Amino acid sequence: MTQITKRNHLIVNVNGENIQISGDEAFQPLAQFLRNTLHKPGTKVVCAEGDCGACSVVTSTLRADGWTPLRTINSCIAPVYLFDLSCIVTVEGMKDAEELSEVQNKMRDFHGGQCGFCTPGMVCSMAQLAEDCKTSGSAITEKKARNYLTGNLCRCTGYEPILKAATHLDLNKWQLLSERYLTTDLTSKFKSHLSEGVEIQSENKKLSMPTVLTEALRIKSVNPAVRLVAGATDLGVLINKAKTSLQEIMVLNKIPGTQNVSGSASGILIGAMATLTDVENFVKSDHPELKRLLHIFASPQIKNQGTLLGNILNGSPIGDSIPPLMTLDAEIQFQSVRGARSVKLSEYYKAYKVFDKAEDEIATGLFVPALVGNYVHRYFKVSLRKDLDISAVTFAAVLKLDGGTITEARISMGGVGPTVVRMPQVESLLTGHSFSEKTFTAAGSLASSLIKPLSDLRASSEYRHLVTENLFKKCFHEMDTEMNSKMEAVCP
Repeated sequence: MTQITKRNHLIVNVNGENIQISGDEAFQPLAQFLRNTLHKPGTKVVCAEGDCGACSVVTSTLRADGWTPLRTINSCIAPVYLFDLSCIVTVEGMKDAEELSEVQNKMRDFHGGQCGFCTPGMVCSMAQLAEDCKTSGSAITEKKARNYLTGNLCRCTGYEPILKAATHLDLNKWQLLSERYLTTDLTSKFKSHLSEGVEIQSENKKLSMPTVLTEALRIKSVNPAVRLVAGATDLGVLINKAKTSLQEIMVLNKIPGTQNVSGSASGILIGAMATLTDVENFVKSDHPELKRLLHIFASPQIKNQGTLLGNILNGSPIGDSIPPLMTLDAEIQFQSVRGARSVKLSEYYKAYKVFDKAEDEIATGLFVPALVGNYVHRYFKVSLRKDLDISAVTFAAVLKLDGGTITEARISMGGVGPTVVRMPQVESLLTGHSFSEKTFTAAGSLASSLIKPLSDLRASSEYRHLVTENLFKKCFHEMDTEMNSKMEAVCP
């Protein structure tokens, strides 16, 4: 058996400086480490929940196939241990020598900052905007600037001067962060550590970062209580707000392939550590409706760090990704020392936070079967805001049509009970009937009679009943418009 080399410290590069991190510091939120240990106070902490974006920094991690794209993340909720062999660029690292960067100059020229708390995060998000646009050769539009700044809140200047700063960036003056920081020398130094596992013990915490799946399965078998952490976009909030505490932690991001998203004729395989951004980018051609939903799933910072599988496994009854993936008959792939198995999403959720998962199992991926035939689908998220908000009700429908008849129906809803639910009775009502508003109205009425939603801060039970009926009508009208457009394209 090959001996696996393990380090008792992390290796991280911050603004061009290599740093070793061990002990308690490895378990701190990244923002706290940057501010208190490295004395880089430009990174602000305001909400400590990943909502306001003041803590945004730009990161890239070296994998076996190279550096990941430079992306902004919320450093207030991300633990330091997720950034082994990563390059982190803070607002202090944006300037070149003593000169401000193009982004910082434009924010100054257009008076984009006032109180200063949101400004560093804005600069980091705009840096990714400049980086991506210069790399791809695309222009910066106001719509694109708004998309990149979705996760950054400002209460002083408002967004007009900030958007003007973004749209007036001169990309010829933007020096790529990838060229400045992801150097050949850094790549060479980090590559020599790629095959090393990490094991860090502090006074009351232990971290394991294996490099092979067999080792991860062994650890989980010996200690089923060890907590797997992926993006920590949910756990990080709970830890910050003292709602939970983790003592034994395992991270899979050093195991090759766990970040991959791949497609074949049979479907799409999504690795356990694949981020929401990776999935959104991958499905934009084959699953445009899923891409549209993921676009408004959360802020760029959350999607750049959070994983799709984490959202599914967390099992929130209002998890945005669960209804569409449930209607697509997605399956979670589990492994343990006892073997491998797959569980359909529709069978995974047994009750609120009760799952079909053994204590010694690790979720290694999600398989989404391909849709073959004349399918139409719609996914809806009902929330108080379009962007960066928690859903009140979620809805997904996948229908197969033969002429004007529905031959197969898959319906899922969230926010209407203790778990996201598949609706077989509604599916039976739709199947074999005509594709018509009358059919969908009847389906909506039946669905409303079956659900048992609660009243909470986001919506009342009565509202959720009414929205359920209306979503079926909305689904029909949007599908009908889509099919008419396709017919007009074929027969102009």
